[in-house]
Amino acid sequence: MSVLVRLALLSLVGSALLSGCAPATSLLRDDTHLLVERVREEGVQELFPAQFRDLVFTFDQGEELYLKGDVPAADQYYGFAVTKARVLEAAYADEVKRREEIARREAERKAREELELELKRKQELERAEAEAAAAARRAEELKAEQAEARRRAERARYEKTQVLPTRHTVKRGETLPQIAAQAEVYGDPSLWPLLYRANRDQIRDPKVLWPGQQLKIPRNIDRNDINEARRFSSERPFR
Repeated sequence: MSVLVRLALLSLVGSALLSGCAPATSLLRDDTHLLVERVREEGVQELFPAQFRDLVFTFDQGEELYLKGDVPAADQYYGFAVTKARVLEAAYADEVKRREEIARREAERKAREELELELKRKQELERAEAEAAAAARRAEELKAEQAEARRRAERARYEKTQVLPTRHTVKRGETLPQIAAQAEVYGDPSLWPLLYRANRDQIRDPKVLWPGQQLKIPRNIDRNDINEARRFSSERPFR
């Protein structure tokens, strides 16, 4: 039941009470005055201004009758004012509680939103840090690849400009595969037949070399010469 309806019913009850009998002295005036002032101090009029004005009007009606000497009628108004004041206090307490609950829920909603926003910011920061780390790794990898490419290019230029020897002096214990495997010769032991064929004038047995021999190193060779040398080497393992 709303406050307005309850106060309306109280007004009807008060009207009925006015027609009855009352004691000759005021038993409610002081307590009613204190109650009305307490309701005023609580700030009830801020939430229920019309109902508070009605309460004050009822109390003032009692005051007018009291000053006229009609104490019984005044006490009836005082009693009705007490009832209205208590109804207002209860309604005020309910409204304050309701508003506090709304404020609490609103605070919780804002706290959730702030938490979600903070979580989102944290996730975005972590994602940005991960992307930055990945970009840094890619940059380092690219830098390493570029450095390796430069090293390969420099090595290729060096090998291209390097003057390769056309002769080799046999050292003690060397074999044709060992000589062919040397980087400045062919870098491949299976190409020893190239050396053997180019030096048949001084090598009768490819497995026998003498220290100090000056072996020619063929340079004008093509892919067919290389393939043929490897085939020959595979057919006649050098043991």
